[in-house]
Amino acid sequence: MQLSEFENIYNNVISSELFGCDCSIANIFLYQERYKISSFVKNDTLFRFYETTPNHTGWAFPIPLKPKDSNIDRSDYLKSAIKEIINSGKLRFCYCSENQKNIIDKCISENFPEYKVEWNTFRGDSDYLYLQKNLAELPGRDFQKKRNHISRFYRLHENQWSFKSFPEENIKDDILSVEEKWFSENEGQSNPDLISEYKIIKNAVDNAETLHISGAVLYINNEPSAMCLAAPVSNQTLDVLFEKAVQSAAEDGAYAVINQLFSKSCSSYTYLNREEDLGIEGLRKAKLSWKPEIILDKYYGNLIRI
Repeated sequence: MQLSEFENIYNNVISSELFGCDCSIANIFLYQERYKISSFVKNDTLFRFYETTPNHTGWAFPIPLKPKDSNIDRSDYLKSAIKEIINSGKLRFCYCSENQKNIIDKCISENFPEYKVEWNTFRGDSDYLYLQKNLAELPGRDFQKKRNHISRFYRLHENQWSFKSFPEENIKDDILSVEEKWFSENEGQSNPDLISEYKIIKNAVDNAETLHISGAVLYINNEPSAMCLAAPVSNQTLDVLFEKAVQSAAEDGAYAVINQLFSKSCSSYTYLNREEDLGIEGLRKAKLSWKPEIILDKYYGNLIRI
């Protein structure tokens, strides 16, 4: 996907039933090189083929676009999309939610009875979706520890912290400053994945307006100390792409603070998708502690002839 193609695709995606971070058009654009994503539009459908590790290779759920002719009924678009996939000879699906998996199964059963999909799932790939209202307000006993953690930060840095939103304020350099400090503290120069991530973050802020990127920076003593970047999945779901804090600020609770403050600025969304835990036990524990509303499992399947 070229940047010049992004706006047309973004404006025409039928996204009301999409929740996964893989369905964020900005996410697709930013990660296309890292995950070897081939994307193209055919018959008013966005196709995405991922070619990464063996377990994560395949076609993601075909996303419908608004038809050029408004009188066309798109209810059977998936039939032609699956026919296209079968004809490609690449008979594998990836990153499908349970609902998408069920829709694919139903379409294949009704229209391609000589085929079926054998599915499996990886818990580490599941997205964590949170109610925006809960992250912003931290209500009730479930969030008492989070409120205490945030209160400690405010006591430690009373009258010494501030918060700015992006792109409303011109803080691109401050976002990159946090990323550069975090990158250095985590020995990023010797880690190919972190080098790739650094390039993706820079691409995101350089093209923020086109990609509909939002974000924020938390300052301590006027120094950029934590940042986040996000992009829409749909009108109801925002994908939090990145969240970073320099080590000293993280120790004081900066992650919890920027999480809440940024969530308060996202009141037009119902859900914040804070992506997967990668199977990392500590990360899973942390994500669960914020009380997700939905754990969105992802399924992978081989399309086989019966």
